[in-house]
Amino acid sequence: MVEEAAAWRRFLDQSDDGFLRTNPGPVIFSPMQYGAHVRDMLRVAGDRMIRGRDEDNPVVPIFNPPEETFLSYNQLDRGELAAEMEGQAQRLAGIIDGMDPSAWSRTVTNDRGRYGVYSFTLAGLACNAAHEAHHHLLDANGTLPASSAS
Repeated sequence: MVEEAAAWRRFLDQSDDGFLRTNPGPVIFSPMQYGAHVRDMLRVAGDRMIRGRDEDNPVVPIFNPPEETFLSYNQLDRGELAAEMEGQAQRLAGIIDGMDPSAWSRTVTNDRGRYGVYSFTLAGLACNAAHEAHHHLLDANGTLPASSAS
């Protein structure tokens, strides 16, 4: 995750500001929105992993900020976003590094309301966080093949 956050920083530092804050189409995030989403998902994954480690099968709500929150992400300072993402990535890496091997199979239940209820192992949460960071950098760069989008 730390390497992905560094890649995000390079991307944010090197990209045109107009490009970073433009939504390329309906229901498509701007690169800044993807970045803020990744920052948030790294935080949420860490929080959920701690709960799953410390509690027996905790139930957590869907993480789905309102549209106004996503719109506000386009106003963020790119340097601050990169620093916050790096901080969340380092925090999550510390949680992962400190995880007792016996805890990886512990579960967290995600109640997604109308979208259903899903259970994740702590290993699955860590893998999903890494996937989110990588996948959304490809989205932000416009390099994720259409057949790979999820």
